[in-house]
Amino acid sequence: MPIRHPSKPMCRVSGILFSLVAAGDPWLGQSGANLVYAAESIVQRSKPASEAHPRTVTFTGEVLKARSFEKSIGTNLFFRLVPQELGWTIFVGSKANAANNFCSVVTPPYRGINALQIEGWHFRNSDNTGPNEAGLKNVSAPQELREFYFVLSEADYRSAMDALQVLLWPYSYSSQQIDRAERAHANLRKGNGTLTIRDLQLNTLERGKQAGIDRAMFNVSLVFP
Repeated sequence: MPIRHPSKPMCRVSGILFSLVAAGDPWLGQSGANLVYAAESIVQRSKPASEAHPRTVTFTGEVLKARSFEKSIGTNLFFRLVPQELGWTIFVGSKANAANNFCSVVTPPYRGINALQIEGWHFRNSDNTGPNEAGLKNVSAPQELREFYFVLSEADYRSAMDALQVLLWPYSYSSQQIDRAERAHANLRKGNGTLTIRDLQLNTLERGKQAGIDRAMFNVSLVFP
């Protein structure tokens, strides 16, 4: 692995709790029980539906700074890497609406950094003086392995978005509304995917600045329900 940075597993529960608490969510701040409830329910909802013979799509790719990557993965369904200032965002969606990322509504955490964002500074320490290693300077970002989920249609995207409005701000809703939103989100048909970075060329490796990415080579595996 040319990056020579240690891989770290993505901890979904801690990521969810950290992002929600950091955002100042008063419902989560009320008690430890609410924190446990949020972790268990959101992780459960992120699990994809399973069937006996799921369809799997695998491919490799390469992408350069400020350019996009796109591959058809089904009828009117596309995998993309959407360019951002410091890297890319993992995207699954349709041609009809490029703004609706089918991953974003079923890949926690839903606030803060998650596996969908691939940016150069994730692989550097906090002051950009070396690789992101364990210790005080660790930036607590996903590394070379990116795991994510996605819905399969615009209708399911809208349903997931509506459910998340309730689940992320539950103090505004009744327990019955929260239960309905949990069931709706859990019953969505979801696929799951992994993107594994094989090679990275980083830029702006200067103290106090944020690193970006000039080039990335990767493997993708997508499992459909």
